[in-house]
Amino acid sequence: MNQNSNSSLSELMVEKRSGNTERFSTEKLLTGISRAGTPFLIAKDISDSITNKLAENPPIDNFIYSRQLREYVSEELRQRNQNSVAESYSGYSKNKITSLKEEQIKNEKFESKVPPSTNTHSKQNVKDKDIKPGM
Repeated sequence: MNQNSNSSLSELMVEKRSGNTERFSTEKLLTGISRAGTPFLIAKDISDSITNKLAENPPIDNFIYSRQLREYVSEELRQRNQNSVAESYSGYSKNKITSLKEEQIKNEKFESKVPPSTNTHSKQNVKDKDIKPGM
């Protein structure tokens, strides 16, 4: 990659799913690919390939959506016969970011509606007493 490529990528902005924008980072791209379960050397090669693609063909107005980067990664993974990782990576992209309130509501659905009874605690204490130290 030449000096012009580096400078054009330093200006590239990425819009994330949350709507926030941040500067493109090859390190974050590499980390994301690795976390999906890609062996490091393959992840590095994919990251370099995508970075070169972006440097050679910069997006209009130096702006790209994170979903487009995810599509590039999935495509590169499939080309390298990393289909299961590509599926995992694509599945990650479908997960929605939920607000704290939505997460709390989801968690409350699975919590017991019945408070633990004293009787239940007493039974557990008796069981605990039956276990002798050193067993």
